[in-house]
Amino acid sequence: MDLGFEQLLAEHQQEFSEAEVFDNWMPPVGTYVVSITKFDSGQGSKNDMNLLWWKPTCMIEDVQLEINGKTFTIFYSTKACGIFKGAARVISEDATLNDIVEAHKVFEKSVGIVAEVEILITVAKNGKEYKNCYFRRILKTTASSADVDQAPVEGQAVEAPVDAPLPEPVEAPPVV
Repeated sequence: MDLGFEQLLAEHQQEFSEAEVFDNWMPPVGTYVVSITKFDSGQGSKNDMNLLWWKPTCMIEDVQLEINGKTFTIFYSTKACGIFKGAARVISEDATLNDIVEAHKVFEKSVGIVAEVEILITVAKNGKEYKNCYFRRILKTTASSADVDQAPVEGQAVEAPVDAPLPEPVEAPPVV
């Protein structure tokens, strides 16, 4: 092995050991309930263009599915602001959100949010297919008493003494 190459390997060892494994897995096409479990953002450049990027990690939250608990990452960048803007509007529940700083703040606070997402395949202008994840709506997983309509329940109050004997069970007729 070349000495210069070995030195570069040594220089990048810590970065390599701390790197998050990215397997590019996404669920099959369909609609899923997910929670946002992690969020990263940063900056970089591609083709001499400075870019910002955002990377929420989502976990499937459906015990009925074999893929329950499996995680996947969504990647947004300033190369395609529209999809990031749309996701920020859904997550913030603000259809008028039009500020990239506010959109960034929305994602910074998004860990723990439960949402319905849709995985679709889109075709780029060059004909290449991509799997994309679109946030469709935020799900309310807890409700305070203010969020719940307190409709009166119609019915009749029945009073029975605490020590009253229970009625004898009625035997069901045989099934033929």
